[in-house]
Amino acid sequence: MSSSRIAMSRVPVHFGLGFLLLALVIGCSKSGSDGKADLPPPIVTVAAPVEQTVTRYELATGRAEPLEQVEIRARVSGYLMAVKFEPGTEVAKDKPLFEIDPEPFKADLARAKANYATAEADLASTEADLIRAKSREATTKISYDREETALKKGVGAEATRDVAKGAFDEAVAVVKATAAKVKQGNAKIEEAKANIRNTELNLGYCTIVSPISGKIGDRLVTAGNLVTGGVGSTTLLTTVVADEKMDVAFDVDENTLQRIQMAVREGKIKAPAAGEIPAEAGVAVHGTSYPLKGLINFSDNRVDAKTGTIRMKARFDNPKPEKGQRLLAAGMYARIRVPIGEPLKAMLVPDSAFGSDQGIRHLYIVGPENKAIRMDAVTGAQEGDLRVVESVVIPGEGKPRPLTPDDKIIVSGIQRVRPGMVVDPKPAKK
Repeated sequence: MSSSRIAMSRVPVHFGLGFLLLALVIGCSKSGSDGKADLPPPIVTVAAPVEQTVTRYELATGRAEPLEQVEIRARVSGYLMAVKFEPGTEVAKDKPLFEIDPEPFKADLARAKANYATAEADLASTEADLIRAKSREATTKISYDREETALKKGVGAEATRDVAKGAFDEAVAVVKATAAKVKQGNAKIEEAKANIRNTELNLGYCTIVSPISGKIGDRLVTAGNLVTGGVGSTTLLTTVVADEKMDVAFDVDENTLQRIQMAVREGKIKAPAAGEIPAEAGVAVHGTSYPLKGLINFSDNRVDAKTGTIRMKARFDNPKPEKGQRLLAAGMYARIRVPIGEPLKAMLVPDSAFGSDQGIRHLYIVGPENKAIRMDAVTGAQEGDLRVVESVVIPGEGKPRPLTPDDKIIVSGIQRVRPGMVVDPKPAKK
């Protein structure tokens, strides 16, 4: 027998029984009747719904479009001598942007003016010839009339009369031919004038100006390059977009369109003028707010049969701030909302208080004995960090009801909450 077994046999019996009882007491103190450790109720933050006056809106998304946009192209061909703008800046209408070498066009203009002078001189000479031809016509007519009279009186010869008639007919033909040359000379004068006008225009086109006021894009061609002008495959130099006002184009489905039209017919939408509907917009920097105020002034004339939507446009002012650039830029994403009806009082809760279960949004309300009650919610528009709650209902029980100021909404800690669970509610900080 080992020494350890001998030692154990000498331990008193009452000491072993006491040790066993102590272990049982400690075990009972750490376990509940169900054998699991009791946990304290989860701490949650609660707040009452906020009563606030809100407006019902129809929502959409779209892209900003300029009222005017122009591709700047050369109208004459030549070598680019200068670029006279800074890319990405605002330019005024008629500001010079590019300069094409004007010397070839100056030579063309000088040649056209010389041709005009020659045409004027030729016309003057032809007009003098016409005067002489008319004079001879008058002289030969007198001779012919005299011989014709003499022949009738029996004192003249028929041969002499025929010679006089031939001279007169020849003079008439010369007058007609010379008059035609005068007409041709006048046509050449007009042609020379047109050539001068055309060469003056081409010379003017050497200075390329902005046709509108707006923001200019990047330079696509630098000085020293040959640019192609005229009609057809011309050189694109840059672009300019008008940005003092901006349209936001967006699509709405048929149901939304009908609701907006019905609100207009019923007078719920106060239109400033016929065909105009108030609209609000916001961009990414605005978060969930819609600070831009404008008007819907365009609705397409047909619904797209493929998408079931119709294109609309709302126009917004886009003023230039003292520092920096205008807010809206062409192609920028924007959120649109159209107010429908008069403002109404509603109950709102923080958007972070909602949970989602298979697409159903729900809230937790602290009920009697601090038990959490799940309420499925019908929600409305978002107002900043708050969202409208139109009604709530316990799943499978009762009828929907509105929220009341006495409801204690769990606004923080809902991840740890289950229906019927006892919670430790703490008021939210104001």
